[in-house]
Amino acid sequence: MKSVKILIATALLLLPACVAAQFSQPGSETGFMLKVEAGYMPFIGHVGEAPEGGYAISQFHNAANLNVMAGANISQDWFLGGGAGFLYYHNTGQQLAEPMMGVNVFADFDFRPIWKGVMGVDYQPVTIKWAPEVGGRLGGSILLDGMNFSPMAEVYTGINWYYAHGLRNMAHNWHSFYLTIGVAYMQQAVFLPVRLGWRW
Repeated sequence: MKSVKILIATALLLLPACVAAQFSQPGSETGFMLKVEAGYMPFIGHVGEAPEGGYAISQFHNAANLNVMAGANISQDWFLGGGAGFLYYHNTGQQLAEPMMGVNVFADFDFRPIWKGVMGVDYQPVTIKWAPEVGGRLGGSILLDGMNFSPMAEVYTGINWYYAHGLRNMAHNWHSFYLTIGVAYMQQAVFLPVRLGWRW
């Protein structure tokens, strides 16, 4: 069983590299993009029946998180790629528990709509500094203590600040800082991730 978990973990770790290679020669409407983000994930609660031996995250651990993603910026407003993240689970309650380390590997997408309408006609402004963002992730979560594997899923929303003067339809116009909040599931637990990121 342990060898199967190692094979699954290895395959998931190769996902970001495959996505990066797929988009290494982007077309005219596609550009290679990197995203780096740091965040904090408060524990919300457990989901489902406790397995034999109890929940993997049994002491209501919160998690500090660092993610790196690579992929394609498509038509300026869409991102599709893969990523990997490191998690430091720790308990801040009165009954302190030992911290744990974890790794997430996932496919990531987001959409940053900036189209506007005037009198029924859509247009794309050349100067815009702020845009909303919605996105999601799907992949796997591994607790390094015992190599405990589980699926992970996340949805999030937030806001982007295009710091390069907010220029649209020009080179590197999608460089931005962003702030997101979401809901994530992994290891039979639900978290509320809040993240600050940089895309370029």
